[in-house]
Amino acid sequence: GTYIDIGDPIWECPHCKAMIWFSLCCSDGKIQLPLLHEPPHPLNHLLFNNQDPKTKNFQQYIRIYNLMFAFTSPGIKFDKSYNTGKGPPTFRIHRQTHHLIGSLLPMPNNPPKFAQLYIYDTDNEIINRLSQNPLIIIAIKDMLDHHNHYAQRFRMARDKLHYAAVPDLKMKLISQRQTDGRLYNLPTTTEVVSLIVGDEHSADKRDIIIEKKSGLLKRIHELHPAYLPLQYPLLYPKGEDGYKLNIPHKDHANIDAAKRKQVTLCEYFCYRLQSRTNEAQTILHSRRLFQQWIIDGYCMIEPQKLNYVRQHQQQLRVDKYINLTGSNDHLETLGRDRGKRIILPSSFVGSQRYMEQLYFDGMAICGHLGFPDLFLTMTCNPTWPEIQRKVTQSNLTPNNCPDIITRVFKIKLNQLMNDLKHDNIFGNIIGYIYTIEWQKRGLPHAYILIFLHPSNKPKHNYLKLCPTI
Repeated sequence: GTYIDIGDPIWECPHCKAMIWFSLCCSDGKIQLPLLHEPPHPLNHLLFNNQDPKTKNFQQYIRIYNLMFAFTSPGIKFDKSYNTGKGPPTFRIHRQTHHLIGSLLPMPNNPPKFAQLYIYDTDNEIINRLSQNPLIIIAIKDMLDHHNHYAQRFRMARDKLHYAAVPDLKMKLISQRQTDGRLYNLPTTTEVVSLIVGDEHSADKRDIIIEKKSGLLKRIHELHPAYLPLQYPLLYPKGEDGYKLNIPHKDHANIDAAKRKQVTLCEYFCYRLQSRTNEAQTILHSRRLFQQWIIDGYCMIEPQKLNYVRQHQQQLRVDKYINLTGSNDHLETLGRDRGKRIILPSSFVGSQRYMEQLYFDGMAICGHLGFPDLFLTMTCNPTWPEIQRKVTQSNLTPNNCPDIITRVFKIKLNQLMNDLKHDNIFGNIIGYIYTIEWQKRGLPHAYILIFLHPSNKPKHNYLKLCPTI
């Protein structure tokens, strides 16, 4: 059949100016975040210039360059054996993710790492960081020293330790900000980090106190405004705030009746994932680092959902689950071995009860309607004209644009389901089941089971009539 082109994302959101195919940006104007400014030189040249061999090296190894200048270490188990073929690069991790930060100075006989590189042995800093192009490393170092608030504060701590005998100097990463999170994303240096001597009991519960010398690592809370800029200095080169609590929704007609009036983590990342003509494309053009940032964002959202379930067990009425609470009477659950059971509701996406509920629903449909009549597979094609036009316009490749690939795939899947349900291209259907999965090479695909009305049972092979998708 004739290929149906969905067109380019030329519709501009009247509220946030995002260029989109469908509305998934600012919830009709409720979300307002500070726009990202153009990155300073030379980062702007390294990200957006594809002709210079030096920039190609930077773009290929951008995750390594970012890790060189990161203030925190990613506490993840990275699966390097998942994608070893020629497909798109896939960033896959195991277990829970978190970011860690050490002391200001390394322990004896240990080399400096991460934030310590900004303070310790700075005369040999380039050699300590060296694993790629030294010219790029020097340029990024000078840029961060001049523009990044956190780098400037760590350098100040270096000077204090070098020129003054301060035995108990500590650094506090401040969690609370006095500015409105909707309007300002460039706080002053004194608002993000402070140097303290002695007592630190005035700290907020989410503030991070970095001691002068300790062998311990401290965990950065995912709701700390510095959680993202400390890990991604190349995406937040000026030390812009990441997500923080209590960012209010923009004033609108129904704000008084709204149950929730603050921006959530999911809304924050939905806003940042959009392309706008009046905003810098630093994050969207960071290639493999962009994929890591997306995964990190997802792993920030999930713990908040789990915390909500943990803190609202009574409202979720988990005590009504008789079979689960009955197991608490077993001998092995009594006394000191008995813990507090946290039960995930079946509405929690990805949980065991959620998957079992979908499986039983699917089996119930098959039990009532019989065997399915058609089995369709729809696979995303990175050479679709819509994807090629969009990534070519941005001087990228489909491998570097998982957001574009998934959006185009979802639009085409919705159109296919509309053709099946309402246009009856295979006849009148009385039921369907579909699931979306991801191939090993990183492309989404869907499996669809179709149940036809008895009057439309196929007397010939419909597979020969089904166009290639």
